[in-house]
Amino acid sequence: MDDERPFDDKALQFDRLWDGITPKGVNRTKSLKFRQYILEHVRQMRRPLNRENARRYWMGELQKEIADRDNF
Repeated sequence: MDDERPFDDKALQFDRLWDGITPKGVNRTKSLKFRQYILEHVRQMRRPLNRENARRYWMGELQKEIADRDNF
């Protein structure tokens, strides 16, 4: 059960950053900066630029997928 906690926290962190949610409210500028940063990494991996691929990058799934593919 404790093993799932870091992923839940990381997924929640992604959602908050994607939506620009801060303790003081919603910060649209912060949201746009985060999206631009993450989507640039997704673009460099030659994946479609969408929220799902951005989440997979943030969680490390895209990197693992590429590493697994390169090992075969």
